[in-house]
Amino acid sequence: MENIKKNSYLDSNDIFKIIQMFLFSSLGIIIFFIPIKINNQFETLIYHFSYMAENKLSIIIDISLILFITLSTLKKFFTKERTFINNLSLLNRVFALIILTCILFGREELFFIDDIFIVVMKDMILNLVILLPISSIFMPLILEYGLIEIVEAYTHKIMKKIFKVSGKVFLNFLVYIFVDNVCGAFITYKLYKDGKLREREACITILNFSILSFTLTSDLCNKVGINTFKFVVIEILLLIICNIIVCRIYPLNKKKQSYFYKSGYKDINCRKNKLNTAIKKHLSKGKKKSLLSYSMYYLNDAFYFLIELTPIVVVIFFISNIIYNCIPIINLINNFTYMIISIFGLPNNDLMSNIINLSFFNNILGIKLLSEDTYYITKLILSLVISLQCISFSFFIPFIKKSVIPLKLGEIILVLIERIIVIMSICFFGYNFYLGYIL
Repeated sequence: MENIKKNSYLDSNDIFKIIQMFLFSSLGIIIFFIPIKINNQFETLIYHFSYMAENKLSIIIDISLILFITLSTLKKFFTKERTFINNLSLLNRVFALIILTCILFGREELFFIDDIFIVVMKDMILNLVILLPISSIFMPLILEYGLIEIVEAYTHKIMKKIFKVSGKVFLNFLVYIFVDNVCGAFITYKLYKDGKLREREACITILNFSILSFTLTSDLCNKVGINTFKFVVIEILLLIICNIIVCRIYPLNKKKQSYFYKSGYKDINCRKNKLNTAIKKHLSKGKKKSLLSYSMYYLNDAFYFLIELTPIVVVIFFISNIIYNCIPIINLINNFTYMIISIFGLPNNDLMSNIINLSFFNNILGIKLLSEDTYYITKLILSLVISLQCISFSFFIPFIKKSVIPLKLGEIILVLIERIIVIMSICFFGYNFYLGYIL
């Protein structure tokens, strides 16, 4: 505070902003990143709020979801533009509405063959319908009141040097691992849309840092019998190596360094007085909106993705369930993956190709098919792939296509292939080192 006073005069309004900055930032940290035990569940407050809403308001939420999608379907139907894309979107919404109505009344077996697809789809929809809107209400606490400037001031240099992104991405990464992929992707979108991330940074962040949350990582380790602490150490090490490589090769290295919106925001890159610099940066942004205004602004964007993505997710799960139960198609896909995996000379290629294909669609499906009885090296490699692949066809591809982040489908798939090759190559050397050690 003294250093700030030496450089510029602080009026009462500035002092109030600084107090507000630390108060709201601390509250945001508590809500998003500090696990608290309530009702025998050790989770962050965001999850506790979501569980409470799910338990107390489940019927209202289900009916509201059907109502919102019905209204959006009617809006599409009465639109003046009757293009092929609009007609396809309308058909998708109508079909998804039928499926969701059947699920609401307990008749999901009319459309789904495997219960596992229903369970995973319901979890995904709950994240979109409950967790994302609730999180969006509190997101201004970590994005609009100085915390992002403080994090950037302390992490910018190392993040820029290692991963080619600004320090703001470190805060975004914390949301990915402490909350979940849906909220993390939403923050990436918001930072890019509001002119705080460059195009290349947004693409690198959403494709390279969206690993499994700590909650899912813990569930994965407990399910397959892997020590959680040791796994997380290996996971973070592989994440660093993989991201160092992938962010420096095509297509991510060819993305533009321009902003989607010229907000005048500049990165914080300082060697000394990092906290003071962050405070000055926050104060220089001028008059801010109220927390309620920010929350409504974020909630509005969250509702957009809720309405747009829910019908797509439902139909994707429906089609994928059919493909999974079509033996010739799934065998063809598994054989293709098997040919690639067999190059690395790793054990249990059949099982690995099957689970990797499922995890490409949705990593939760891969987790549910993993077994504790699997050979240790195999389940360790598969767990790393599931956690670090960062891209799922059931959520990330439709989310990116509905957002303003400029990534083509071919680029997303290419980055996914690059990540898998890097992960499998590292696992190959680790496996052979392990064999040489025990022999």
